[in-house]
Amino acid sequence: MTVMKALLRFSGERKIMLADCPIPSLKPHSVLVRTSATVISPGTEFNQVKQTTVSLMAKAWQRPDLVALTLKSLRSDGARQTFDRVQNRLGRPLPMGYCGAGTVHAVADDISDLARGQRVAIGGMDYANHAEWNVVPKNFACPIPDEVSDQKAAFTTLYALALHALRQGGTGIGDRVAILGAGLIGQLVVQTALAAGARTSVIEPNLIRRKTAKTIGATVTYRAAQDAPGDQFDTVYICAPAQGTHTLIDDAARLCRDRGTIVCVGDVAPHGTRDILYRKEIDLRQVRSYGPGRYDPAYEEAGQDYPEGQVRWTVNRYMKAALDLMADGRLDPLPLITREITFDAIADHFTRGADPDGLATVVHFGRNEMSQEGESKNSNPHNDEDDCRATPPPASIPRNEPLRDKPITLGLIGTGNYLGGSLLLPLRKHARIDVLACASQSGLSALAAARKFRAAKACSDATDILDNSEINSVIITTRHDSHATLADRALAAGKHVWLEKPIAITHEDLERLRPHATNQKSVFMVGHNRRYAAMSQKLRKLLPPDAKQFHYRVRFKPLSVDHWLNRPAQGGRTIGEISHFIDLMTYLTGAKISDITCNWRDRKRGDSIWRIHFSDGSVGEVSYLHTTRNEPKEILEIAAPDFGASLHDWRRLQVNGKVVMRNWRARDKGQKNAINAFVTTVENGVPGPDTPSLNDEINLMERILNAANT
Repeated sequence: MTVMKALLRFSGERKIMLADCPIPSLKPHSVLVRTSATVISPGTEFNQVKQTTVSLMAKAWQRPDLVALTLKSLRSDGARQTFDRVQNRLGRPLPMGYCGAGTVHAVADDISDLARGQRVAIGGMDYANHAEWNVVPKNFACPIPDEVSDQKAAFTTLYALALHALRQGGTGIGDRVAILGAGLIGQLVVQTALAAGARTSVIEPNLIRRKTAKTIGATVTYRAAQDAPGDQFDTVYICAPAQGTHTLIDDAARLCRDRGTIVCVGDVAPHGTRDILYRKEIDLRQVRSYGPGRYDPAYEEAGQDYPEGQVRWTVNRYMKAALDLMADGRLDPLPLITREITFDAIADHFTRGADPDGLATVVHFGRNEMSQEGESKNSNPHNDEDDCRATPPPASIPRNEPLRDKPITLGLIGTGNYLGGSLLLPLRKHARIDVLACASQSGLSALAAARKFRAAKACSDATDILDNSEINSVIITTRHDSHATLADRALAAGKHVWLEKPIAITHEDLERLRPHATNQKSVFMVGHNRRYAAMSQKLRKLLPPDAKQFHYRVRFKPLSVDHWLNRPAQGGRTIGEISHFIDLMTYLTGAKISDITCNWRDRKRGDSIWRIHFSDGSVGEVSYLHTTRNEPKEILEIAAPDFGASLHDWRRLQVNGKVVMRNWRARDKGQKNAINAFVTTVENGVPGPDTPSLNDEINLMERILNAANT
């Protein structure tokens, strides 16, 4: 596999470095770009470096919300699993950068307005990184006019931010504008305000930055807000950071005319005195990144645009406008460049710290900086013969020795939070598993997972694992819409498959898997781990043989609006999780399902009541509902004549009023035992008596989809 260099932050190791990592794989609605230049935004990026290199205690102080989640996990899941989750999060490298330029190398099939070989400006944090190659959504890539150099075009995203700030402030010809803070963003706001015909005043304590502002056209500059005249500016743009108790908003309000506008462009806490804001009826506005479309998954990832008649200015339209203004000469970033460096010097640049007088640093990418397996041998970065290379892990991190005589040679496809927090530890400790490769679309979470295993290599394309003859088994923990496709490809390649639930979210996906069920040659297992938990096995032995009544109470907290599970293409949270609880009841009864019905209480939210009838006369009910209270997620109650049992959130099992099993330190939902069952099945070539077949899993999911009317 071809590797590239990228500037990465390693929070767990408190360092940043230029590291080898996989070239990200091309996604739908995106383009693969070879980077030619990027711009370092000193305020944002040096703050990221500071956050990365501070101590764990300082990180905790900065993010009390994450500390609260960690303490909650500690209480519910125990120290070991909480530690693994924290280490997984801290161990995942994070990219840096968000504005650049380059040349399109490949385009997704659904893109017609961008072509291979075209120069483009690229933007977006997590997209336009300081990396030799970037996969960028089409709405964050914009063709560069011939009159604009790559060096200038690298500023396009920053100009988009400034243009959006100007729109928020309503600035036009003849307006009087004050700009608080003349760092890079402040200087760009100066330029864009001048291009709009405004008269600009700059307030900045740094003399060199004030001189730069005068050079690019500012009418007048002041050292402090107190030096500037009050009550005369139509709009004041705050382009400096201000957290905690500060006076920037009060200073801006003093400068504003009656019914003037304050626009917060920098990271400014909304702290101001009501009296002055009230008396002048000040309009206080916030700039959200580069414009409409940012943080909208439909715009960013699905490539959907907003109708121009409804949303005139979007991220992409701002980018195009900035490029046109640069082509006309009305915007020129060259006076703002205080340093130029080569890409191989970028880590040292950040290590030295921020220059208080510096503005923009342009990073130039040479054409010969790829690894030896790079484009110099093959124009397609994903076609090299050695398709699973990664940076050797530091010797300070313990590793399992690679032993090729282990029966399970494993590839991990999808290396997100679930795999890192729940499966990595038992995989690392298993004596009969040798993890050889890890894959994720960006390649970064795969790199973090691969560093846990001495033999593992990171890649960004599942094909690198599926085509690897050394790998005989795969674990698939990707997003739900890809489960069936990847499982189909893995089974066709002769791999043994562990597939996280759900196995499919549509009937069409199920049909992909059905042919494999009629002639199943490989082991196939769904990650229904609850049936393998020690409490489940204990409970099954104690259940009476007659028909039973199950009531499974599941309560879940709301996800953030932009969480990927909330996207329609992923089938919804309920379809993704409900098979867990139905499978457990199926295991406990030992009987076949005869019917499943679903009563949606709120389909969009996922609130629902599921009823399951079994061939032995048992009946089950799963109430799957949102909660805002701090209560157990799962309580299973079972009733039969002269029998009663309850399983309380995988911590306590009670039968006929007596506690028969308790997990004191952490909840055990059976992941470790499930992995053992998978390994044993692969070794023996015969599924265990309690492991459902692929046909059983297809039939279960088909009943669920029918009941849900999907």
